[in-house]
Amino acid sequence: MSTQSSTRHQLFLAGLAFSVVIIVGYGSDLILMSHPHWMIADDLILGIAAALIVFHYEKERGRILSEKLRVIRDVNAFVRNELQLLYTYIEHPDKSRIAVIERSVEHIDWALRELLPGRRHLGDAPVQPIREPGASVNRTA
Repeated sequence: MSTQSSTRHQLFLAGLAFSVVIIVGYGSDLILMSHPHWMIADDLILGIAAALIVFHYEKERGRILSEKLRVIRDVNAFVRNELQLLYTYIEHPDKSRIAVIERSVEHIDWALRELLPGRRHLGDAPVQPIREPGASVNRTA
């Protein structure tokens, strides 16, 4: 199940909000016609409602941004650790370094593919099957 709302769901919520605002606004207009001294209360309630909506939106946007930054920090640390291992094994003359280097490259590939999917969420790139670190990788270059 996707964590993002579908367009149909978003349109439904927008239509529902539109309907509620129209009904409440019309009702408050009917009350204000007979009691014009309540106009300041009507404006105050409208301002508080708008402020709450903006506050909730910004709070949710901040939470999503913080989560994205946390993932980027984690991937950065993971890739740096693997690169440090690669630089260490470049200097070793034995044959075991090739296996360690290939495993590190596979780990980096996995982290970049799975943790930072990039364009996959935009729907313009084909979805690759998920591979765990250590699975064989076919290289063409």
